[in-house]
Amino acid sequence: MSSSSILILNVDCLSYLLPYLSIDDQISFAQVCQSFREVFVAWAGKHYRQFTIDENSSRQQLIRFCICRESVEELTIDLDHFDTSRALRSYGCIAPINCASILSLALTGMISLNRLTVKQLKFLHTPIEQPFENILTAVKDLSQLNVLELHAVNDFTFDSLSLLKHLEELHLTLQQLSAATLTNCCKSNPNLRYLHLGFSSVQRNLTNIVPYCAKLETLRFGMIAEASEYKALAKLPKLRQLIYYGVRATNSFEPLLINLAARQQLQRLDIDGGTLTPAETQQIVRLSGLQQLKCFCSTAECVEMLAQLTQLQKLSIWMSSRVDISAAMLKVIAECKQLQRVRIASGSIKPDFIDDVSELFFAIETDPDQRSLKLEVPISQYAARKQKLSKGNKVLSWSEFEFASWRSPI
Repeated sequence: MSSSSILILNVDCLSYLLPYLSIDDQISFAQVCQSFREVFVAWAGKHYRQFTIDENSSRQQLIRFCICRESVEELTIDLDHFDTSRALRSYGCIAPINCASILSLALTGMISLNRLTVKQLKFLHTPIEQPFENILTAVKDLSQLNVLELHAVNDFTFDSLSLLKHLEELHLTLQQLSAATLTNCCKSNPNLRYLHLGFSSVQRNLTNIVPYCAKLETLRFGMIAEASEYKALAKLPKLRQLIYYGVRATNSFEPLLINLAARQQLQRLDIDGGTLTPAETQQIVRLSGLQQLKCFCSTAECVEMLAQLTQLQKLSIWMSSRVDISAAMLKVIAECKQLQRVRIASGSIKPDFIDDVSELFFAIETDPDQRSLKLEVPISQYAARKQKLSKGNKVLSWSEFEFASWRSPI
């Protein structure tokens, strides 16, 4: 086909040709004329809504990204692309400062960008000063950018977070973030609904963010602090899910739990670190609307108290002692008639525990929506037995607990 005849092809025909072209030819195609560029951008909008720039990205891929940037909805940037420390490297960017400038310019035009992930998971050597600040400044005016995720192992600054105005979901796994920077970010983003902070990313104090997080529904964090510094989080007016992970001081959550029980709005509570004290357990069972719970217990009495949470649908327990909790768990299953999943990570249960659960589950009158109950138990001998029973429209299944499942959402 001659160069003149290709110009008379309609848009559908031109779009049909693009998948058969190499990256270089696609770029050349887009640079022929404005109409060809529009065809390429429209085609790329269907194929490159999610785009990743990482250590393996070539110069041609970066150019292609720049051309179709207006159609990209989700972008991941791995800063290892700009690392210059490896001798004789055969990947990444050979001119990082120029590449970073081009990237920043392209970011300003990403009018469809909804989710941005910037990660630095390896120690980074680069001539680019404060790459996170540069990227955040470039995207500050993007009104569709609702989700931001930052990961860093170097000690960078993130002051430009406050320039963003439309965030609804924020994930920060960083070496360190000042409380003032986080507070300013929350103040600038009043529609924030989800906040995830890496363990000790913010040191000790989250109190100041509370007045600016009126719409926050989920808070996931970890930090070693005094009980009074956790307590203020109960004032978050729309908090539905509180997820804590990592070490903490004994009984440090009691004041927080007292205030949460007074508000009766929490639906999910994960305390993935630190064994519950009797005082903390007494406050947890006052959370009458709780639907999901993950916690560490040390006594059968602590487990048995959880039977008061009659709205529970999902329960994960890690026993910090080897006490027998068979009877306590049977009481929980009997009283919590909406339970759909029970995960027992460790602890002692009797060999006939599954048989007892089966007899109880099929005998009791459960909630109409409870048609199945899944168990994860810490005794390997159950893995060799029949793993599923059913009667009518009710199904009971079980499997051996696997550690990886503890870290996954219940």
